[in-house]
Amino acid sequence: MKKGFTLLEMLAVIVIISILVLIILPVVTKNTRDSKNNVYDSLINKIISASSDWMIENSDLLPEEGESISITLGMLQSGGYISTDLRNPKTDNLFPADMVININYVKSNKDNPKLKYGKYNGDYSIVVDTNSGTEIKDIKDEYTVVELNTSDTEVDNIVYKDKSNNDISLKEYSIQYVSNGINVEKVDSSKVGIYYVYYTKLDGDKKFTRVFNVSDTSLPEIVFPDDDTVSISVSTFDLYNNVECNDNSDICNLKITEGENEFYSALSNKQAGNYVVKYEASDAYGNKTSKNRVIEITE
Repeated sequence: MKKGFTLLEMLAVIVIISILVLIILPVVTKNTRDSKNNVYDSLINKIISASSDWMIENSDLLPEEGESISITLGMLQSGGYISTDLRNPKTDNLFPADMVININYVKSNKDNPKLKYGKYNGDYSIVVDTNSGTEIKDIKDEYTVVELNTSDTEVDNIVYKDKSNNDISLKEYSIQYVSNGINVEKVDSSKVGIYYVYYTKLDGDKKFTRVFNVSDTSLPEIVFPDDDTVSISVSTFDLYNNVECNDNSDICNLKITEGENEFYSALSNKQAGNYVVKYEASDAYGNKTSKNRVIEITE
């Protein structure tokens, strides 16, 4: 009759299994940790790549020599540069929308130090501040585009909502305004730039960040005079006279792109008829609009 295992044999098996666990477990743990770190590094590189795309489309906001700017992950997500479902593999939480990416002006140099969580892009460095951002978010959308010269009351009166869509009382928070790394009094809608507003709850460490991007996206406006007739007997006529060029940036440049020579030739040769003159208006931030004006030369 076959006997069962002796106590000594069972103890020997347990010891062997324990030794195997001690050998294998650290290896498995290390492989799991390395895998998460690799995924994490890959996601950070995606954020850096998205920042490069943002820089291409926002070259007018890039810092000059000796300066730096900061953008947030939420800005990249709001602009469609990167997915909103970006999850940290180390914590399984979403990367915070107010995580900061610093863009610095640096001279291209082969001796520039290697960047952790960053890279060089021409004369700029892009560095992700992986320690920034809050795990607790009080607002659903932390990025707001403000049109240049919008009334400041429109900025101040924004209603803040939490994730449950309840209003947030800002009386419970201290507020800090920062632009270009300098504390400022408020979001100044009369100056193009990026403003960071940091809210910290007075009775605890609950906080959130909101970013205001004051920009000029409005097209200039061209206004023609009501009377667009010119007598054939007139020897001179100014095509710019009483033509208005209006823009919210207070800088509006007006020029004629088509029809000017044809009109003056007809006026000089006393040729009655309708003539189309095309005007183009542009502002300081590259916004352009054009408009046709039909001028009648009458006998």
